[in-house]
Amino acid sequence: MRMPLLLKQTALRSSAMFGVKIFGLIGRVVLTRLVGAEGVGLYQIAYSYYGLMLMLITGGLPTTLALYTAKNKAQGWRLFKAFSLIIVVIGGLVSLLSFSFASVIAQLLGNSKLAFAIQCIAPALFAVPLLNLLRGYLQGMERYGMIALSELTEQAVRITAMIVFVILFLSYGSSLAVGGGILGTFIGALFSFILLIVACAFARKPIPSIGNPLGASPVSPALSIVIQSSLLIALTRLLIPASDLIDAVVIQRRLQFAGYSASEAMAMYGVLSGMAVIIVYMPTLLTSALSHTLTMKIAADWQEGRKNHFYRRVYAAMELSWIWGWASGLLLYKYAAQISWLFFGTDEASTAIQYLSAIPLIVGFRELTTSTLWAQDRKRVPLAGMIAGVSMTLILLYYLITIPGFEYAGAAIAFLSMELVAAAWNIRALKLVRNHYVRPTLLILDSLVLAGMMIFATIVSLFLLNLSSSKPIALALEIAIYLGGAGIYMGIRFFFKIRQQL
Repeated sequence: MRMPLLLKQTALRSSAMFGVKIFGLIGRVVLTRLVGAEGVGLYQIAYSYYGLMLMLITGGLPTTLALYTAKNKAQGWRLFKAFSLIIVVIGGLVSLLSFSFASVIAQLLGNSKLAFAIQCIAPALFAVPLLNLLRGYLQGMERYGMIALSELTEQAVRITAMIVFVILFLSYGSSLAVGGGILGTFIGALFSFILLIVACAFARKPIPSIGNPLGASPVSPALSIVIQSSLLIALTRLLIPASDLIDAVVIQRRLQFAGYSASEAMAMYGVLSGMAVIIVYMPTLLTSALSHTLTMKIAADWQEGRKNHFYRRVYAAMELSWIWGWASGLLLYKYAAQISWLFFGTDEASTAIQYLSAIPLIVGFRELTTSTLWAQDRKRVPLAGMIAGVSMTLILLYYLITIPGFEYAGAAIAFLSMELVAAAWNIRALKLVRNHYVRPTLLILDSLVLAGMMIFATIVSLFLLNLSSSKPIALALEIAIYLGGAGIYMGIRFFFKIRQQL
C-alpha cells in the first residue's frame, strides 16, 4: 500500500522536528538541573526577546517566500536574493543595537541580570534571519530533506555549545552561565547555514532556479505581492513572540505585586514557561509538521481551483489533529507528575502541565486553520484572531495570577485562552462545522475510545497493585497499555479513512 507524497513529506518533517524537540528537551533538562528554575526563567525571557526581534527582522518573509515559490518557482530564487540583502542590513542593525543597549533592554524587561544574555543573543539576530529565509525558499521548492538536515544540525550544535558554555560560566553565577549558553544559538545557526549552502551546491537534483537564475522573469511584478503577504503573515506571527515577552514581564510584576520576591517570581515563571510549556508543546510537533507540509499542497490546490481536493485534505488533517490532540492531552494530564520528575527531577511543573494539557489539541487546530487561511490568501483573519487571543490573555493574566493559590491555574487559563480564541476565530471564518466533510459522530467516538483506553489502563494498573505488584511495574504497564491501544486506534483510523483523503 503506497503512502501519499504528502504523508511521506510529513513523516520526514515530523522526524526532523522530533529530533529537534528531543535535542531541545535534553538541553532544557540539563539547563534546569544546572541553573535551577530561576536560571531557566532568565533563559526563557532572553529567548522571548530573541523570538520577538527575529520576527521583526524577517517580517514573515520565509513563509511568504515559501508560499510564493510553491506557486512560481522561477520567481522564488530572485525574490530570495532581493530580500536577503534587506534582511542582512536589518539583522545587522538590530544585532548591533541589542549588543550596545543590552543593559537598557534588560531593565525594560524587568531584570538587570538579563544584560549579558541579551549581548550573547545579539550575534544570532544577524545569522538566523538569513538562515530562515533560505529555509523558506527551500520549503517552497519542497526540499524537505535539506531543511530537516539543517534543523537537526543547528539544534545539535546549539545544545552542545549551550551545555559547554553553561558549565564553563557556571562558577560566575547563573545569570552569566545562562548568557554564555545562549551563545550556542549563533554557533548552531552558523553551522547550519554553511551546511545548507554546501548541500545546495552538491545536491543530486539541482535546484532549477539556482541552476538557471537568468531564466526567471523580472522580480518587480511579484515584489509588491510578496511584501503585502509578508506584512500580514508577519503581523500574525509577531503576536506570539510579542505576547510571550509581554507575558513574561506581566507575570513577574504581578507576582511581585502579590507579595513574591523577584527571585521567587522569576522561579515561578521558569517553572511555568521554562518547564511546563516546553512539555505540553512537545506533542504539537506532529501537527506543526503536518501544517508545514500541508500548506504547500493546499496552496497549489486552491491556486489551481481544485477546491474539492483542497477541502478533503484540510478535513483529513483536522481529523488527524483531533485524534492526536486527545491522545497526547490525556497522557499529559494523567501522568503529569511522572513526566515532571522524569525530565526535571522535581514535581514542581506537574500542576502546570495538567492545567495546560489541552494545548496539543487546541494548538493543532490553530496551526492547521491558520495554514488553510493563508493558502486561501485570507491572511487578515488569523491576524484578527491572534489579536483577540493575545488581548484576552493579557487581561486574564493581569487579574488572575494575583489571586492567592491561583498563580499557575490563572496563568494556564490565560495561555489556553489565547490559543482557544485564535483557533475558534479561524474555524468560524472557514465555516468548518457547517461543511459536509465534518463527521461529528466519528469525532465524538474518537474521544470516547481514547478516554475508555485510559480508564481501562488505569483499572488494570489498580488490579495489579491489589495483587501486590510493585508500583513502577504497574505504572509502566498502565502507560504501555494506553499508548499501545491509542497507537492501534490511530493507525486504524488513519490507514482506513484519513490516509485516502490526504
